[in-house]
Amino acid sequence: MELAIWNTPPAEYLVSGFTSGAVDGPFTIQRYRPEVCAARLIEGTSDVALLPTSMALQASEAIDVVPSVGLVAWRYPYARLVWNGGLHDFPATIAYDRRAAQERLLTRILMQEHYGKEPAFVPLDAPSLDALRAADADASLLVGPAVPTLEVDAFSMDLGREWYELVNYPMVWGLFVTQRGRTDAAITEPLIASAKAADENRDVWAASHETTPLLAAFYREHLRTGLDRLAIASLTELRKFLFYYNVTEDVPDVPFVSIDEDDEDNATADDSSAPTPNDA
Repeated sequence: MELAIWNTPPAEYLVSGFTSGAVDGPFTIQRYRPEVCAARLIEGTSDVALLPTSMALQASEAIDVVPSVGLVAWRYPYARLVWNGGLHDFPATIAYDRRAAQERLLTRILMQEHYGKEPAFVPLDAPSLDALRAADADASLLVGPAVPTLEVDAFSMDLGREWYELVNYPMVWGLFVTQRGRTDAAITEPLIASAKAADENRDVWAASHETTPLLAAFYREHLRTGLDRLAIASLTELRKFLFYYNVTEDVPDVPFVSIDEDDEDNATADDSSAPTPNDA
C-alpha cells in the first residue's frame, strides 16, 4: 500500500516510527506536496494520504479519517506571515502560493478574528519564497520546508502560535485519510503505532533536526502526533470556522473510523503530554 505524506520534516516526524525501524508497516512511503497527496488519494494512486485538515473536512462525506493520530502543533515555523510593519501596521494585501489553501484560509481567519482585519489575498502560481517576498503586496505568506531557516528582516507571524492564541488549542495541521470504506485495522494500527513511536523517540529526532533554536523548541516542545482532547477541541473550532466562512455548507463532521477501545487508550496521547499555555 502507498502512504503519501508531505515532503516536510514535520510529516516525516509523524511517520518516523516506520522510517526508524521501530514499527513495521505495510506501506511504501512516498513524499509529495500536500495538494499532490490529496490528488493521489482521489485518483486511487495512494491508499492512505496525509491531508491538510481543512481539506479533509471539506471532503468529509467521501473519506475516512484514521483516529488518534495527526500532525498537531502549538507553533508551526513552517508557515509564517511576513511584512514590513508590525501589529500596528497590518498589511492590506498578502501574496501567497495558491496551492497553500489551508494556510491562506487560516491567515484569513486569524487576521479577521484576532485582529479585525480583512486583507486581500494575491495568488501566485507555484512561486519561490523569493518570488513571494518580491511580489507586489504588503505581506508574504511563506509556507514550506525552507521557511524556518529563512532569514528575513521584517516582522514575522507564526500561524500556529496565532491559532493557539485565538482558540487556546494547538492547530491540527494534517490527518491521515483513506477513501470512504477503505480503512481497516491493517491501516490504522501501524499508523497509530508509528506516531506513538515517534513521540517516544522525540529526543533522537530533535537532536538531528534542531539546526536552529526555533526548530529545537518546535521538535522538543510544540509538535505532537496524538489527537488528545485538546486537539479534538481545536478540530471543533476549525469545523465551526469552515462553516462561518462559507467554506462548507454545514459544520462538517470528522469521519473517524472505529478502533478497539484498548487500542485507542494506548495510542491516544494524554493531555499531560501537551505543553501548558505558558510553555506554548
